[in-house]
Amino acid sequence: MASILDLVANFDDFAGDGRGGDLADRWQHEIVKPHAEIFTAIEPWVDPTVAPGRLPGLVARRTELRVAAERAKSAIQEAEKLLAEQLGLDHPIHAVVMVGLGQANGWVASVRGEPTLFIGVERMPEPPFDIVLALHELVHLVHMLRSTHDWPFDRVDADLFREGLAVHATARFLPEVSSSGHLWFSADAQAWIDRCAGMAATLRSRALRELDRTDVSGQWFSGAIDRPGELPGRCGYWLGWQLLDRILGPEPIDAALGWSLPEAAARLRAALSQG
Repeated sequence: MASILDLVANFDDFAGDGRGGDLADRWQHEIVKPHAEIFTAIEPWVDPTVAPGRLPGLVARRTELRVAAERAKSAIQEAEKLLAEQLGLDHPIHAVVMVGLGQANGWVASVRGEPTLFIGVERMPEPPFDIVLALHELVHLVHMLRSTHDWPFDRVDADLFREGLAVHATARFLPEVSSSGHLWFSADAQAWIDRCAGMAATLRSRALRELDRTDVSGQWFSGAIDRPGELPGRCGYWLGWQLLDRILGPEPIDAALGWSLPEAAARLRAALSQG
């Protein structure tokens, strides 16, 4: 069973403390410093510079966040059970449930050399999408354990494969969930899906040109659902899913978890070139 560290309890104590003082300073001393190793590892997802503006609203949500923490722990356990049934898990799963600063709902980071799943409960989606999120991130964790310690971040081919594999896996293992749920962890993304599908040829052509670039990944994997312009926000998730569906089809995903980046990139390039 997954080992889950609950940092929401620490935040609840901090939020319920009636002492005055600057919230951001107290957060640093009472939450961050006692868990400095964790917060150093996750700074790309929990940027302390935004704490002064975000903390008052999070403190006001303390009751809601306690409930969300229990739901997050259940979602992680359900996702672990589902993935174990499908793949088999041969390594202990480490997870942290916490209050972040509203910048991400889930991610995987290495803490003390151990890939660790994080859920930011302040942005956790509603059921059944909470389990989709936990499963998506757990696929990333298992991928990291099996093959990707040396894969770069913010490189288009690496991110297309990683995110495409995670969405492919959740769609395969939770087929009752809509496409919107797998891509946005919500039920209302169909217009965005239709926009991506209508631009498929353009997206494939551009991705083929940019596969090895490290300066444009944010254009593919960030942004709002209604972002205007040539690339819809987070369209790399949609394109990655289409590519992994084409690459893997109904074959088990075990082998793909162990591919090197050159192997994965070659398969992506071939799939993109097929049109």
